[in-house]
Amino acid sequence: MENRLSSLLKKYWEGETSLEEEREIKNLLQNAKDFEEEKKFFLGIAGISSIQPKEFELKNNIKKPSFHWIKIAALFIIFLAVGAILYRYQMKKAEREAFEQVMEAFNLIQTNMQKGTENLGAMGEMRHLNTTQEIFNLKEQKQ
Repeated sequence: MENRLSSLLKKYWEGETSLEEEREIKNLLQNAKDFEEEKKFFLGIAGISSIQPKEFELKNNIKKPSFHWIKIAALFIIFLAVGAILYRYQMKKAEREAFEQVMEAFNLIQTNMQKGTENLGAMGEMRHLNTTQEIFNLKEQKQ
């Protein structure tokens, strides 16, 4: 029995045993009086295999940003975008108002120039008179 156990242990340490031979080693070790180290080893393996693993969570050490900060960042981006849109709208509105004011000024200048050119038409009729006396008919009054 001890010779068989020694030969099986030798095969075991060389990694050449089958599962049946390993079971035989365990049975022989339970009945053997020597081989204390091997008994501790094989019984230790049996004890370890009988322990049920505890369920546990793997803790991730990476901190995720809290949802609260994400909300604040999203609101900031939304306010920034709305502000940019409103600024563009105000600039276009101001440009449109300035254009309308310039067009009104041009229209006013045009109407006043037309009035002025109509009055110059009366002056054009007086061009043929040579002197101021003729304009006001002063010669006729002296006589």
